[in-house]
Amino acid sequence: MLRKLFVPLAVLCLVLAGAASVQAAKANQAPTDVTIDDCAAKRAPVAFPHGKHTGVTACDTCHHTQKGLTAKSADEVPTCSSCHKAPEKAETPNCTDMGMKKNMYHIDCVGCHKAELAKDASKKMPTKCEECHPKAG
Repeated sequence: MLRKLFVPLAVLCLVLAGAASVQAAKANQAPTDVTIDDCAAKRAPVAFPHGKHTGVTACDTCHHTQKGLTAKSADEVPTCSSCHKAPEKAETPNCTDMGMKKNMYHIDCVGCHKAELAKDASKKMPTKCEECHPKAG
């Protein structure tokens, strides 16, 4: 009797394990496009092509957690504004509380783009305000 049940139970276990792994993979998928509107009061929101960046840089280049630890899955990646609030968290200010040149996006994004363009000027990467922040109208 046990031998007759073994194969169907083994197949059932494999099917369930496969379904669970597919769900886990879907949960960890990064979004293709993200709208960055943390600074909407000062500038137009930015349509960020997240999918283009996932293949060229490590996730922890941008996504980090407290005390230098890095996020290990999409579930652990907070939005920037979930930590960078004002004024109660002065150690992690948001963009409206600092000069635009000190803003994390400008330091990280524009800095990386300028470094890449210095290596290969034929690449097309935004480095000027209007290239990321379209004029309204």
